[in-house]
Amino acid sequence: MNCLQCNNSNPATVQYCQRCGARLNLTADEIRDTLIQRVEVERAEKTAANARQGLVFGIVLFLVAVTLFLAVGKAPSGALHLPSASKDAGYVEIRYKYEPEIPKALVPYNTQRKP
Repeated sequence: MNCLQCNNSNPATVQYCQRCGARLNLTADEIRDTLIQRVEVERAEKTAANARQGLVFGIVLFLVAVTLFLAVGKAPSGALHLPSASKDAGYVEIRYKYEPEIPKALVPYNTQRKP
């Protein structure tokens, strides 16, 4: 019988593991609970590893972006660029004016009054 704790192969006549001392004659419910607990621990460890990997990737990406930003410096003269992307570029002022066209009334309007 293999131990659920350490996976050591034990003879079928012993009640406790010869390596770690865990009980071997478990019921089906105890085996199920042990397996569920083991899966939960593995899932938590995998989630933590994925979170660490994502954090490291984000930090590396940020450092590369900052390095490129500092290495590029000022845009060359005559280059097309966004005004806010370089130090010497001016901002463009845009004014919007909305004047909707008012349609003429279809009903004639009489300005003379009848007495």
